[in-house]
Amino acid sequence: MKRIKAIGLLLCACFLLLTGCGKEEKSFKRKPYTPVHYTEKEKETYEAIVLQLAKEYIEKTHGPITPNQRFEATVEEDGTFTVQVYKDLGDSNEGIAWLNVNPKTKKIIEGVH
Repeated sequence: MKRIKAIGLLLCACFLLLTGCGKEEKSFKRKPYTPVHYTEKEKETYEAIVLQLAKEYIEKTHGPITPNQRFEATVEEDGTFTVQVYKDLGDSNEGIAWLNVNPKTKKIIEGVH
């Protein structure tokens, strides 16, 4: 009889453990996502800052910038800029780096596409 009670208690404990009885609710709620929209003046200013940061980063990590290297920046919905760095070979382009640059914090993440 004690074995049956022990097995029943063990099964009940396993069931409660697996179903998550007693889980706590999250104490914070995530803010709803709102895309960032820059004015044309802000966009031009941030783009100049981003391209300068990208050039400095490429010089530090990939060596000196050559005349045939190109930098193109596009604005993402979250307010960051994606900078594509490539070498112009005439008929085609050779990709050097993809950078995600936040102009406000000046943080650069490499390898984001």
